[in-house]
Amino acid sequence: MTNTKILLPFFILLTLLTFFSYQIPFFWDSTFFSALSVNFYNSGMNGFIAPESFDTGGFPLYSIYLTMLWKCFEKTLLVSHLAILPFLFGVVYEFFKLAKRYLSDKTIVIAIVLLILEPVFITQSILMGYDIIIAYFFLLSLNALYNNKNNLLSIALVLLCLISIRGIMLASAVFILDLLYNRKLNFHFLRNYIPAFLTLLLWAIYHKQQTGWYIFSPIREGNAEQFSGIRMMFHQFIYILWKNLDMGRVALWMTLGYFFLYNIKKIKSIQHKEIIRNLCVPFFVLAFFMILIKNPIGHKYFLVVCSMLIIATCYFIQHIEKQNIRRLLFIMLATCLIAGNFIIYPQRYGNAWDSSLKIIPYFEMEHRMRHYTNMNHIAPETIGTQFPLTNDFHNSTLNNDPNKPYTDIETNSINNFAYFLYSNIINSGRMDDLENIKKNWFVEKEIKSGMVELILYKNPNF
Repeated sequence: MTNTKILLPFFILLTLLTFFSYQIPFFWDSTFFSALSVNFYNSGMNGFIAPESFDTGGFPLYSIYLTMLWKCFEKTLLVSHLAILPFLFGVVYEFFKLAKRYLSDKTIVIAIVLLILEPVFITQSILMGYDIIIAYFFLLSLNALYNNKNNLLSIALVLLCLISIRGIMLASAVFILDLLYNRKLNFHFLRNYIPAFLTLLLWAIYHKQQTGWYIFSPIREGNAEQFSGIRMMFHQFIYILWKNLDMGRVALWMTLGYFFLYNIKKIKSIQHKEIIRNLCVPFFVLAFFMILIKNPIGHKYFLVVCSMLIIATCYFIQHIEKQNIRRLLFIMLATCLIAGNFIIYPQRYGNAWDSSLKIIPYFEMEHRMRHYTNMNHIAPETIGTQFPLTNDFHNSTLNNDPNKPYTDIETNSINNFAYFLYSNIINSGRMDDLENIKKNWFVEKEIKSGMVELILYKNPNF
């Protein structure tokens, strides 16, 4: 089976998925990047330094990329969705190249199917998630490493480091994998990493000159970017384990674990060791850095690990002699990943709304709720709510929406609002307030679809 025959159906599928979802706005933390892109688009890039409220200290590569495309074409959601499409192709292509190193053609097809069915991958694909770009540059780096393409490796590492802080973490993982693969630490080895290091160093110096600080913004002191204590580090590690087992991924881990333990005495070949390293090194590098800070752990942070997990699991399954057992296992894994989109936990624990397809009804529901409040002359400033419902419509929809965002109750008393807009996709604090609202306030408007609910409550004191 040729490469084209294997990849073309998946490229067509991803293209159709992109066009069918082109009206879905930026969502969750993607609105941070869209807001910065809108700022760049309207005000100029100003030396690539983001305004203080957007500045995280990193190079804003994704926002610059979006801004340039908007300047060349048009500032629309369609252009924004199409901006991610080449990286979707890239992820599948680089995943295919890496899988081809270990898997037969038939098993490669199944592995790509499992990747696309993985809840984070397919959901981030339709939400314009920049984790798709991170995954692409990581896979590009890994393939360049194994194929001894040193110039490509250097370029991929530079882009991986510039896309986000997690990109820098994964570049460190590539460095460790390279060291384990080549077992040499000399100038010839290090020269592939010097461009990325110098790029980050120059950016840090330039950023310091422009803003007066390096990594942590003064206006972000006391937030989730703080270093965590011992107790919080333990909690973060538990969250990391949970996120990697959640959403159907547990089936992959259990299947891999069984075959790994069954074959542990036989694991002597280079392929066996390499494929386990590809999985373990990114996992432990990401886990090490993430337990050090208080930032909440997201399912999408481990998309790269899940892609390695799929290859590793398929690798061991393909060694089963009985075809019926192989087929049954692949069907079971696909079913578990599909079902992973619809797992619901109690609201305070979060439900990966930006990483599972159960979010899809929300966007049409939110539009209907805005239409209702406009028709009934309910001013947005009288409606309190919480993230992500507080996102600015102008930055999420890109269509110069005249409506103002709802008001965030985090800095105000809920009793000062005439209305509260509730949704079960809210997973921030103030749970006591939510319980009080559900018990004592009146239901003004209720919209439910699928697993999502959107309810407008009216304050009885107004």
